[in-house]
Amino acid sequence: MFPITTKLSGVTFSDAQANVRTFGCEDIGSYELVREPDNPHDPNAIKVQVAGHFLGYVPSKIARWVAPLIDEGKKLRAEFVRRNESPYHETVGLTVRIVEVVGPGTAGAIRSLGGERRDLT
Repeated sequence: MFPITTKLSGVTFSDAQANVRTFGCEDIGSYELVREPDNPHDPNAIKVQVAGHFLGYVPSKIARWVAPLIDEGKKLRAEFVRRNESPYHETVGLTVRIVEVVGPGTAGAIRSLGGERRDLT
């Protein structure tokens, strides 16, 4: 397997634009992946959020593969890669890298889905 780096989808829903502008930065670092199995549009839906603030969704082509891992109990999260901005558009987006948390809590170490391990401290 390999680290999954992707642009979020759904960044124009709800208050995602304001949240991406506020929380889409390197200082935040990582985001929570929240399964939405009852989502009427996609039973594999994975919401990306920070402190309850909605940022977007993992694209369905990737969620189809990642959702079963979360459902099996794997602890995954999304790391900030970059905020996507253009001088020609007002809409902003967010690119994240999905990784597996292998230590207790949010400290410890993470492992990319490809197996690479990094200390967080």
